[in-house]
Amino acid sequence: MKDRTLFLAVTGIVLALLAGCASSPPAPAAPSTAPMTPMAPHAAPGAPAANEAVSPSFTVSGAVGRRATFDLAALQAMPAVTQTAGGNSYTGVSLWTLLNDASVGLRPDTAARNPVLSMYAVVVGSDGYRAVVSLAEIAPESGNRVALVAYSLNGMPLGRNGMARLVMAGDLKPGRSVARLAAIEVFAAQPSGR
Repeated sequence: MKDRTLFLAVTGIVLALLAGCASSPPAPAAPSTAPMTPMAPHAAPGAPAANEAVSPSFTVSGAVGRRATFDLAALQAMPAVTQTAGGNSYTGVSLWTLLNDASVGLRPDTAARNPVLSMYAVVVGSDGYRAVVSLAEIAPESGNRVALVAYSLNGMPLGRNGMARLVMAGDLKPGRSVARLAAIEVFAAQPSGR
């Protein structure tokens, strides 16, 4: 009996609220006194939007021998790789090659067995977009997949996609393709402490 009374009371309140919402139309919005800001019709072709700044270089940091900065000239001085993804041809440097370059020097935990298996890179775009790449999937002795730090698209500069971008050619969807590359941070997963 007590439960039925409570149910009827709650049902009555809900119905009253719904009836009140349905019977009164929304009040018109008050006119804004803020000045209107004209919008630019369209950005020039190839020009990034304000939140898509193109950086002339990117940094590599974290579990590496030394923090390094790469610009277009530094990337072009490294061994070039060309990959096809989504019908486009990208040219750049293998992420594995970049991380093992003398100027960076990947620093795995030598006390761990198969240390590369627990390492990963977080690739960050200038707009804050991030993607994770397991170093085991790109290591030649493990997954041997190519993660490309591309600087050219179909033989041309990347334009609004920045000086460099990450391209994961083997992925079914391009979710890990990071445009306007700003940073690569390398980490080693820590033991759980069991």
